[in-house]
Amino acid sequence: MLSTLPTKDATQKKDVILSDILFISTEGEKSWIVYLNNSKQQYVSTSGSLTYWEKKLPAFWRINESYLINPALIYRFHPVEMPHFPLPLVELITGRVLAISRQKRDLIQQKWNQLRHSLIS
Repeated sequence: MLSTLPTKDATQKKDVILSDILFISTEGEKSWIVYLNNSKQQYVSTSGSLTYWEKKLPAFWRINESYLINPALIYRFHPVEMPHFPLPLVELITGRVLAISRQKRDLIQQKWNQLRHSLIS
């Protein structure tokens, strides 16, 4: 099991601690690892696709076509019944709110319920 990810960004050559990763996102052909470093968000580019990272980080949740998130850093889950938006949302500890795709809605709801149940038990 991985505990760190080596980065190959020209500006910073260091490992990123997995537990500090908020999410990995894709914009076009570019992918970014977004992580916390001393309570500040840092971004580093990666050549791996989300599918690649999804296989490498099975504990992370693929919530839509663009985001793979660290469930340990979810602050709140907003179900689909929320009146102002037709999709369920996850709010990360940084305040960033991300939509869950219709295709992933049931799976993420199930994972969220399992996570909450394990925290309560």
